Amino acid sequence: MNSGGMKTMWRSKIAKSLLVGSALLCSAAASAETLVVTTNLPPAHWASTKGGEPWMACVKQATNNEIDFKYFPSGQLASFFESLKAVNDGLAQVSYIVLSAQTDKMPLNGLALLPEMGDSVVEITKAYRKVLDSDGLLAKEFAKNRIKPLLINAFPPYQMLSRGEPMDTIEKLSTKKISTGGGTLIITLKSLGSSAIEMSSADLYLALQQGTVDGTMLSLTSVKPYNLQEVIKSTSGNANFGVAVGVWSIDAALWKKMSPAHQKAMSDCGTKVEMDMARYADQLQTDLKAEFAKSGITVFDYTSEAMAAIDKRLKKSKDDYVARIASRGLPAQEAYKEYTGALGQ
Repeated sequence: MNSGGMKTMWRSKIAKSLLVGSALLCSAAASAETLVVTTNLPPAHWASTKGGEPWMACVKQATNNEIDFKYFPSGQLASFFESLKAVNDGLAQVSYIVLSAQTDKMPLNGLALLPEMGDSVVEITKAYRKVLDSDGLLAKEFAKNRIKPLLINAFPPYQMLSRGEPMDTIEKLSTKKISTGGGTLIITLKSLGSSAIEMSSADLYLALQQGTVDGTMLSLTSVKPYNLQEVIKSTSGNANFGVAVGVWSIDAALWKKMSPAHQKAMSDCGTKVEMDMARYADQLQTDLKAEFAKSGITVFDYTSEAMAAIDKRLKKSKDDYVARIASRGLPAQEAYKEYTGALGQ
């Protein structure tokens, strides 16, 4: 049997065991509820150790263990692209929704991933929280997909990582094969003249090592969890090619059935943990630049001339994404104004 068949069979076995587990849980004390949580993040990733795990611990404590969790990291239950489907199909009750992989179903929220939409994780998290707590277009898109956002996990702005020389000009970016998570990021890369290769983070190491791609557009805070520091030779340090955002979300129907006390515990823990994580991520970005430079990786800043040329292309990528959404009959311009307004732009 090939690896794909083995993986499918393995997931099927897990799903069956979860169904059995759910049946057993139904016979347990009515005050106790165990929720299945799925994420594509590896257990050692800071977004898990500083985000999902502290949030679960906070909720357990705040509810006096009336809510518990079964945690499945590393895509054991659902891959990068299956995170929303896992909740909608009942395979999990809470899932780490990767927005770049869901722009077909959540295109308006893809606006949050565009370049130059916030300079720090704290700024991005505050703005996104503001729109998700409103009754605006981005919040309604979550409701339409039958999920309730609980915990925002934004990453520092994307940099350009290379397996070779620094891609420090538009000319050097042109024709290069650059990997990305998909969605809005593909449009950004194409605007820079690069060939965009959609790929999950788990596949990046081999792709860079073997030269399948010349580089990747990624947050520096995602380098070490996938050991990419072993296969890159240079990275930008002052770019803002967009961001990655994951949102830990719960099944909306289940959320509505929960008591107000349990809802409050989940929401309060979410807003607390997401801001702690945002501050951590901003500091981590700064620390990693120094660490990578010390280890021999070239960390460069784009010159003002290079940034001017790049900014011109990035503005076009934003306009293109908004136009593409609008062509689907969606209120793209209104949603864009909603989010930039929250950013104070």
